[in-house]
Amino acid sequence: MQKSKFAAIIAILSLTACSIMSPSVSYEQKLQPWIGKSAEQLYDTWGTPAQTTPIDNNTIMVTYNQITNSPIDGDFEPYADELNYEAMAVPSFGVMASSPLYYCSTSFVLKNDVVTSYNFSGDDCL
Repeated sequence: MQKSKFAAIIAILSLTACSIMSPSVSYEQKLQPWIGKSAEQLYDTWGTPAQTTPIDNNTIMVTYNQITNSPIDGDFEPYADELNYEAMAVPSFGVMASSPLYYCSTSFVLKNDVVTSYNFSGDDCL
């Protein structure tokens, strides 16, 4: 009986982990096909990068930033289930609060004008 309870708990935890990770997994699936593409193809689709960082003579990292006042997926509280700091709640005292910003920063490494890797961070990468 104990083994079946343990197996059930492991199964539930696995499903929970997958559901929590699904947005970034799906974004990673969108980025994966860029590996091996040319710099020209990347620029044609993504446009001019916000930042270009030389790594060595043949390698650069290009970064694209997306910052919006409204989340792409409509989730206005992306960390609501993960963070709860009621002690941090501050009354507005009648002052209008600034609207929140949602962002995604995506970087590609280009070696000899070919995408070799990527990385992303942010609360609205979809």
